[in-house]
Amino acid sequence: MATPVPTNPTSHTVGLLLSKINDADPDFRYMALNDLLATLNIAKPDLLQHDFNTSNRTLDEVIKALSDQNGEVQNQAIKVLGPLVKKLPFPTYGTAMQKLIELQSQNSDVNSVPAMALKAAVEAFPRPVPGVATSKDAQEAYETISKLLIPRFLGQTTGKQVPGLLLGGQVTPDSVDVLIEVVRCFGPVLSLVEIEALHDAVVALLAQEKSTSVVKKRAVAAVSMLAHYLSDDLLATFVKRTVTLLRKSSMPPATRRLYITILGSMARSIPHRFGRYLPEVVSFVLDALNEEELQAQLEAIQEGSETTSEWGDVREAALVALDAFLSSCPNQMRPYTDDAIEACLRYLKFDPNYAADEDEDMEEEEEEEDDFDEDDEFEADGNFDDDDDASWKVRRCAAKALHTIISTRSSGDLLESGVLYQNVAPALIKRFDEREENVRLEVLSAVSLLIRKTGEGVIPDFTIDSATGDSFGQAPQSRKRRRQSSAAGQAGLPVNLSGTGLTSPKAEKIPATGPRADLAALTPAIVKSATKLLKGKLIPTKQATINILDDLISVQKGGLAPYLDQLTDLILDAIKLTGLSTSSAQISFAGGSASATTNTLRIAALRLISSFARNHSSNDLQPYLPKIVDGVVSVVHDRVYKIAAEAVQTAEEVSKAITPPRARLTAQKYKGELQKLYSVMVDRTTDNDADAEVRQKAIHALGILLSRTSDTEGAALLSDKDRKTALGHLKDRLFNETTRLAAVRAIDTVAALSSSGVSFDAPWTQEVVGELAAQLRKANRSLRGSSVMALKHLVLSPATKNTLDDATVQKVVTALVTVITHYDAQLLGPGLLVLARLAQEKPQIVITEELMTALCKLLMDSTVTGTVLDSLLVLVHSIGQTGKGEILMQRLLNEVALNGDPAVVGKVIGTLLVASGNKGTYTAELFVQEIQKQKGERASLALTILGEAGLRLGDKFPYSPSLFLEQFHSEYDKTALSAAVALGRAGAGNVTAYVPVILQSMHQGGNTQYLLLQSIKEVLQQVAISSTDLGQLSTPIWNQILAASGSEDNKAVCAECIGRLVIIDSKTYMLKLVSLLNDQSPLLRAIAIQALRYTLPDENEVFDTMLKSHLVDMLKTMLEDPEMENRRHAMSTLNSAAHNKADIILGHLNKLMPYVMRETVIKPELIREVQMGPFKHIIDDGLELRKAAYETLYALMETAFSRISIIDLYDRIVAGLSDDNDIKALCNLMVSKLAYIAPEETIRRLDSIAEALRKTLSTKLKDTAVKQELEKLAEANRAALRVTLLLGEKLKAFLSTGGAVGAAAPGGSAAVAGTNQVWHSYWEWVSKDFKGDLQSLREEESKGAGL
Repeated sequence: MATPVPTNPTSHTVGLLLSKINDADPDFRYMALNDLLATLNIAKPDLLQHDFNTSNRTLDEVIKALSDQNGEVQNQAIKVLGPLVKKLPFPTYGTAMQKLIELQSQNSDVNSVPAMALKAAVEAFPRPVPGVATSKDAQEAYETISKLLIPRFLGQTTGKQVPGLLLGGQVTPDSVDVLIEVVRCFGPVLSLVEIEALHDAVVALLAQEKSTSVVKKRAVAAVSMLAHYLSDDLLATFVKRTVTLLRKSSMPPATRRLYITILGSMARSIPHRFGRYLPEVVSFVLDALNEEELQAQLEAIQEGSETTSEWGDVREAALVALDAFLSSCPNQMRPYTDDAIEACLRYLKFDPNYAADEDEDMEEEEEEEDDFDEDDEFEADGNFDDDDDASWKVRRCAAKALHTIISTRSSGDLLESGVLYQNVAPALIKRFDEREENVRLEVLSAVSLLIRKTGEGVIPDFTIDSATGDSFGQAPQSRKRRRQSSAAGQAGLPVNLSGTGLTSPKAEKIPATGPRADLAALTPAIVKSATKLLKGKLIPTKQATINILDDLISVQKGGLAPYLDQLTDLILDAIKLTGLSTSSAQISFAGGSASATTNTLRIAALRLISSFARNHSSNDLQPYLPKIVDGVVSVVHDRVYKIAAEAVQTAEEVSKAITPPRARLTAQKYKGELQKLYSVMVDRTTDNDADAEVRQKAIHALGILLSRTSDTEGAALLSDKDRKTALGHLKDRLFNETTRLAAVRAIDTVAALSSSGVSFDAPWTQEVVGELAAQLRKANRSLRGSSVMALKHLVLSPATKNTLDDATVQKVVTALVTVITHYDAQLLGPGLLVLARLAQEKPQIVITEELMTALCKLLMDSTVTGTVLDSLLVLVHSIGQTGKGEILMQRLLNEVALNGDPAVVGKVIGTLLVASGNKGTYTAELFVQEIQKQKGERASLALTILGEAGLRLGDKFPYSPSLFLEQFHSEYDKTALSAAVALGRAGAGNVTAYVPVILQSMHQGGNTQYLLLQSIKEVLQQVAISSTDLGQLSTPIWNQILAASGSEDNKAVCAECIGRLVIIDSKTYMLKLVSLLNDQSPLLRAIAIQALRYTLPDENEVFDTMLKSHLVDMLKTMLEDPEMENRRHAMSTLNSAAHNKADIILGHLNKLMPYVMRETVIKPELIREVQMGPFKHIIDDGLELRKAAYETLYALMETAFSRISIIDLYDRIVAGLSDDNDIKALCNLMVSKLAYIAPEETIRRLDSIAEALRKTLSTKLKDTAVKQELEKLAEANRAALRVTLLLGEKLKAFLSTGGAVGAAAPGGSAAVAGTNQVWHSYWEWVSKDFKGDLQSLREEESKGAGL
């Protein structure tokens, strides 16, 4: 029985346990060691630091236990050894190591326990950290290793002569493992002499014929570990020796395989250093894979010679090494790309025991029988298991190497050139009939990756159904900024949304050339081969095949319509439970590890049905709808909740295909199928025993179905009784805590698409609206946002007209007044629109003192902009139209006035003034008098009010431009700027009367040019929104803008004005803008570049059409500008184009990317030293341009990742991690994103990333550093730690197993043991020295996830 361990043990506690370790009963000995382990784990670090007697006794007893006859006691002693060594006084390290070495010599022929004990001790010793001064403890530990253990490896011990651990014919794998641990922990401080001696010993071990294969595999790992610390001369010598050996034609196959494996392992271990030797060694790998050796082997087989595994082992090792070269040294492998592909394709079909003629063309193969019989060879036996045939390993490695080529060389490289589709894809598709499942899965994975890579550059469409979890009003926003103005509210409330919805998908036009055209051409062959595989019974194969079809649909936005007759029945069969083989359920391939089971297969099949329905037109689906509906409905009640949830989501997608607006003419034909879907949705919605996820998805699906049958076109598809029943269920779900959010979103969708042809019952509407208003007070942010959107759509819907009673309206008003008072920005926009509609219907309830107080508080205490301001102006306009605006006007002028933002308050008062009819106590004349009498802020407010009134009244505005021009001053104070903006807004309302006066004033010159340009800018902005025709005035505006551009102050305003003119009249001014880019004046070129940047966020069909013809050439012209400042502006313009016009530049990135990459490189000629007093400062004149280039690279990575070479991209990112702090921050963000979207390449770059991050974290400032420098360093360190934590957590699974990068390595860990050694060392250092910072970041992340 275990002894209770005290919470704060002392050395006396340890002493009490030592006597029990010698007990005669092994169980007591085991428990004593277990108690000792617990004591050491919870004790303070200095437990034995000052008690040498107890520490020596404890060490003796534990070492004695290592020789115990009981195996469990030995294992427990090994576990104790590590924590014990950590507590030992560092002067006793030598004693401990000597005793362990002697134990090794006495028991070397017994078992592996002594070596395991040595390994545990080495791992427990304090170790040095690269880049940080070695501590006293770590130095003592290294000296112990250097004096005692390393000589023991080499057989150089003093006194009694014993054979070295790495010498002689009895070397064990455990001895090599001890060496690996020594190099891992103490590699940075080992001397070159020690490194060379250990390296020579390991290499000698490889050359010994008596060494076992296991020992040699571990020795390969040791060579990879040592490679990190080899000097350049020693590395060159080793490579030269390897090349000399591989040149010998008489080399045994086993030795050849061994050295090829070493080359691949070193490529993974030290890719940057090894890359320079790649041209010398790659030929030996390719020679092992050449056609001559293959043909010689095949001829030998045909002649009846016995095959040996050695020949296949060499090819397997060569393919693994080739995979390592391709993944770790991609730039150096570019010249050998064709040879590598040919070698992989050659051995992808290497199957000497297969009777079929592998050299037949695909066309000939298509003439064979189309279907596999159920008793086909690979179906009858999921894993072809023949001890005499290991050729499948060669084929699997070839498929993995092709997967690596697709992964690293597709984007912006081999995919664009057509090599992958012309050479690789047909061969992979031909191997779909591979008899060995492991190989077949690798082939399917490679094809799936190629398809996904083809689709990465496709810009997704943002539709209301793009996110099933969101409500109608919360669809993903486009990246483009739309023109918005309070003028939108002039006509009243926004139009109803009843006509909105998904249209029936149309087959995308296939490009004439390019990857997507190549994919379309191969689709028939892929489908034909996939059809054969789907007729089998193996789950992993069927799931991988279904995933390929799903990828095809996603990339092509459909594309499988001609094959639905072949695929539909097979996919529906996969949904069923019967007829599926569970053999080989656990699959792992280059694309990552996955588990294929019956359930995951059925889920994948349901998702494919969803993709069919979502991406193909209703006409294409109609012949199969009855069959699909029956198949989906049959599994909606499945006992596995994930399958049931997926089936409900699939039913939702199918319902969209049956209902308008997708199926306008044929919807009635499938009314019966729709009724089936309705029934299961209602059943799942009301089933309280169903899983929460199933109910939530059922509620969403029911909402979609109701929304599509609640407009004019679809109302007849569902009876009023069924509709009312379903609405009642949604209302009931609204009152349930677990389903409330889903119900709110469903109601939102129904209300948004409802029309006057359907009416909601008044009791239902009142109860739902009241509950939605109550949800606005809840803490759940998502619930509040969804509730306010649902409330808006219900109030605006024609289906709820005249259904709200006074009590319900009062509830809504009370809730929204609270929202305004507390300034909840998320709810304000929709909430103000709700109040605007209710103000029109029930002004006596809505327009109250409380509402006016809230509005005044909003204007005084908060910054109101964007959509919130637009909604506020709509509300104010509605209040003015009711005739109750005078009280609000009085309060705005008396309480708010100068206490709020004059620009916002002026717009609100101006809107209210016009909506009230400019009558009563407060008229425009009152504000004219205010301008004439007052100065400063009051005059500015009056000017803003009149400007807004002029914009809204148009030619009915009774005042001339002189009213505003009189307020212009040579000093640009607030009054003058307000007058300029007001003049522009009023001028936009009456262009013919105002603009000529403005132009005449500009022509006269003077100090008011800047103010007049502000007026022109405001005119052009409002004209673009309202589509007002400038007529003959555009040409003089253009000329005056250019005439005023000479001043530095005017440059930015002139650029924006020119940009707006180009948007307004693209046909006239686009060509003029092009000519400006080629002007001799650097100033005019700079203005043209900035003008183009201002145009890009705008959405205008005419402008976009013109832009497609000129944008790429314009970008090239400006990126080649000789002026560095202009190139910086050009980078910003390209950045904007990447965000807003990605579809235009996507196909031409190969022309633009070289400019971006070139500007990210540090140019030494732009760096200069400046003397400032007694100090010298380094000035980098190219820094700002480099920052702009990295910002552009970040934007392009987000929008056009598939068109950028990942190799070149990562080269610049790694370089940026050692650049200026701002550039480091950007590169940290890019690495964080690439960890998700390109994990394999990120793993390959981990060592380089670790070196750069270590450099950042090791930066020390001088004692004289100022506060700003300290803050910058702290911010840079925190950013580096954040990236470190993300990489460590995200890639943990890959790193622990070697990941996809090393999965192909024969012998497993032997090929990957040296991989990412720099990263592992860096991670250990950070985890120890920055433990508190990492913990803080983890807590922040968990809090953010919770929110």
